[in-house]
Amino acid sequence: MANEVANRFNDMFYDWDRFFSDFNHFLPGFTSDMQQLKSDVVDKDDHYELAVELPGVDKKDINLSYRNGSLVITAQKNVSTAKKDEKGQIMAQERSTGRLQRSYYLPNVASEKIKAQTQNGVLKISLPKTKESSGHQIKIE
Repeated sequence: MANEVANRFNDMFYDWDRFFSDFNHFLPGFTSDMQQLKSDVVDKDDHYELAVELPGVDKKDINLSYRNGSLVITAQKNVSTAKKDEKGQIMAQERSTGRLQRSYYLPNVASEKIKAQTQNGVLKISLPKTKESSGHQIKIE
C-alpha cells in the first residue's frame, strides 16, 4: 500500500515536470535535459537504489536531504561552451546556469545510513529501509 501511494505521488511530480518541459522555447540556451533530473529508482528488499543523471555537475554543487519520507536532490548546473578559431580566439561563448531539484517519496528510510557517490556524471544513492511499524490492536475502555 505504501509503495502504491509513493508511486502515485512520484507520478504526479513526473507529470508536473513534463508539463513545464514544454516551455523550452521560452528559455533559450536552457534545454529540457538541463531542466529535468532523469533517474532510475529501484525498490530492493532491504533498501532503495537511485541513479540520477547529473553530467557536468560537480559533487560540491549537489545537495541531498531526507525529511518526512522524502529525498530531495538539488543541484546547481553551470555550462559554458566556448568556440575558438584556429588562433585560439573566442568566436562565440554560450553560458547557461540553472538550479535543478527533484523530490522522491521513499518511506521508512534509516536516514543516518544513506550513502551517495558520484561517478561519470551519475549520482548513485542507497537508502537502507527501516522496519515498518507493524501496528497493534487498541483496546477500547
